[in-house]
Amino acid sequence: MATVNNSNKKIKGPSQTAPAGYKGKNQAFLDAEYLSARYKKSSIEDVISVGVIITNPAHEELDRFYSTVRLRPGHKLPPLITELTGLTNEDLEFAPDYEDVMTELITMIRKYQVGKICVWGGDKNSFQRDFESRNLEKPLKRSVGKFISTFENIQKEVSLDVTDGLDANLSLADMKTICGLGGYVEHNALSDAEDMLNCIRIIEQDEMRYDGKKAAEYKKFRGEYVKNRSFDDFEEDRDYIIDSEIGEQFLEEIISRGFENDPKTKAFMDDLKFLLGKDNVYMGTFSEMMEEKSEN
Repeated sequence: MATVNNSNKKIKGPSQTAPAGYKGKNQAFLDAEYLSARYKKSSIEDVISVGVIITNPAHEELDRFYSTVRLRPGHKLPPLITELTGLTNEDLEFAPDYEDVMTELITMIRKYQVGKICVWGGDKNSFQRDFESRNLEKPLKRSVGKFISTFENIQKEVSLDVTDGLDANLSLADMKTICGLGGYVEHNALSDAEDMLNCIRIIEQDEMRYDGKKAAEYKKFRGEYVKNRSFDDFEEDRDYIIDSEIGEQFLEEIISRGFENDPKTKAFMDDLKFLLGKDNVYMGTFSEMMEEKSEN
């Protein structure tokens, strides 16, 4: 895929991602990690870490904040969360209490008169569920409630803008890929908040590495293709492989009809190649395929 032509750049302006009521005010970019689980016939959504970067309207950094959060009594991290975030039960055993973390964070938000806290995806809902399950003292409860009310999920707005209306749900990894920052997300609250901010900076300066519309078209194609593939593991499916002249003839016929251009028929063709003992096709991740297309 060709890279974006950056000649004659159209600068979008420092507050393009902010609703009109927030323009000209300082902003914050927040990410958090959670313990999400079922617990005694109810669900829990403990915030286990939070990272925030505060910027001025030009998205120049003013300050940053990061803290782990102590788990509530009886709650433990499952291995999957530890693997994903790198956080352990020992890390959280001596972490600050939720009340102390929120008091410090809200003090910083007030200090810089932040008008909007940008989040990507479901952080507002998760933060809200955790907040509602806690028995906080009234002054802090009001402060945290007001703090959460300033969260603004920018995922849909930015995704639609970047993809020309084709995709409203780009993941942060997708957005990093399009912006040329690689497709890896650390699942560290501060690093992910920084990634979100860096993507916004790149988008506002119209310096994305890939054309967002073409990237969205490819992402849709890949998703449909992967959904329709049945065979892709020689160890598990080697018993399905056959030697068939009829199969070879049929494969040549459908190739001649250009079926590679449709995700459903391409998935069928690659399954047939697998069954005939030909090389297996690896579609690659969204990030890998964007890199490959840029090199061709």
